[in-house]
Amino acid sequence: MGLQSSDLVLVERSNTLYRETYGNRANIDSSDLLLVERGGTLYKCTYADFSSATGTDLILVEANSTTGGRVVGKMYQETQSEWAFPSANADIHSANYMVTLGTLLYGEANNNTNNFSVVETQVEVSSSSSNAKGNLFIGFRNSAGEGGTTGYSYWGDLPIAAVQVLHADGTTFRDTDEFLLDFNFGQAGGLGVNGRYWWMTTESTNTSATAHPNTYSYEDIDDTRTKRQFSHTVLGTTSSSVGADYGIPTSTYDSDGGTVLAVGNQNISQSTTDGYIFSECSSSDTGDIVWLMLANTGRIYNGDRIRICYFGGGNGLDAARGLQTTNSLYLRFEED
Repeated sequence: MGLQSSDLVLVERSNTLYRETYGNRANIDSSDLLLVERGGTLYKCTYADFSSATGTDLILVEANSTTGGRVVGKMYQETQSEWAFPSANADIHSANYMVTLGTLLYGEANNNTNNFSVVETQVEVSSSSSNAKGNLFIGFRNSAGEGGTTGYSYWGDLPIAAVQVLHADGTTFRDTDEFLLDFNFGQAGGLGVNGRYWWMTTESTNTSATAHPNTYSYEDIDDTRTKRQFSHTVLGTTSSSVGADYGIPTSTYDSDGGTVLAVGNQNISQSTTDGYIFSECSSSDTGDIVWLMLANTGRIYNGDRIRICYFGGGNGLDAARGLQTTNSLYLRFEED
């Protein structure tokens, strides 16, 4: 069910018991004690140690409202993994969150066969609950030329091969009522099958990296490579010194929970047949931003890990004129 802001937590401070709401957990001191169950045995754990406790440890809470289907006065057990520790997670619900890319390569041939990279963001999707149901957005901003030499916006392409959302443990996929959150964009997908079918792209290029992505209109991703939105290709990109030959293998990363993407730089080998999505920047300006949207994503939890597989193997002629590791990739979550 997930922790609710109104849930009551039993806290011991200086040998005195208190009840604190989960929403006001900031009032819990690091030395306060919580009652934790592990493997059927009860322990007392300081709040400072609770953040690093095993994710399957259980904590007892009392419902104090009917939010989320709770029954007032009833006791529930929740796992430690559902407890939000905001300081460790990136807030993607109150503003667009900029994701820093790993090392990028420059001066490579266009449509080359270098490996893809994977970046991870451990997220906070709600400040009042342990989870939220809504829509996930991924934004790409053309930062080419912001390394010091302007006028080279056509080197801003960023191919994206796959997106995965994992539990906080980083080993299991988040499975919502709507999706198993594992998408390889080399697969078209369709009803009941994951793939790019479920993702939409903004209808035009925008200029604000801070505006909420829900303010724009969206359309399906297709194979039209001349658009300034996201499109799909198995033919590489049209810009020199930019772009991957192919995406990553759908046989291994199958959009069905087959293999978890490992975080790293140029660490995921290319396919020889499967494509990817990208935003063609030849007709856009430096600073332009486009968005992807997975509507009705389902329920994501604070602490979940979003991994994005992108092409860091050829991003412009050099660092001064090519794509930058900062101000290029964004995340946003819109709660229903």
